[in-house]
Amino acid sequence: MLREQAATVIKPDLARFDLIGPGYAPAFRSPRLDALYRYWLTRRPGALARREDVDPAEIKSLLPYVLIVDISTDPFRIYYRLVGTAVVHFSGMDFTGTYLDELAFDICATEDLRCAYKSVCGTRQPGFGTAFAQITHQSALDVEYLICPLVDDAGKVTQCLVLEDYVAKDGFSAGQLRLARPLAAD
Repeated sequence: MLREQAATVIKPDLARFDLIGPGYAPAFRSPRLDALYRYWLTRRPGALARREDVDPAEIKSLLPYVLIVDISTDPFRIYYRLVGTAVVHFSGMDFTGTYLDELAFDICATEDLRCAYKSVCGTRQPGFGTAFAQITHQSALDVEYLICPLVDDAGKVTQCLVLEDYVAKDGFSAGQLRLARPLAAD
């Protein structure tokens, strides 16, 4: 199976991201995404959740799949404050403490991720995306992710609560993929 890893074909053009508008009930394939989305909605009904409204003990089973990102606005940048252990495993690296623009993701374009975060922050609405990696004409890994905005006391989106979930296909071990890497220094 390791020889097949070299034949990995990533299809970032088939990745997509959509905002979740008010009153829309998304049909997540991942029960983990559904659980985090429902949890996020209950944090402050009628208002956006703050970081302090999120209690890790209440979502313990989801924590390996959770990321917390900080949002900088001038210029707009995403900083990975926390990256869950499952995300590290499936990505092939721990990118905690790294900015999005310092990474390259094979499963989707870094600029597409930046735009997804910018949309979530600008509209103050959560969003979800999907992408997949393909191994020698067989779908090997589906990725579904959710981005939920978190606000500070002034109501400004300063962080996002994110969950990524992975579904391996066709008996392929998803842990064999390396979906992220640092950008080469110029």
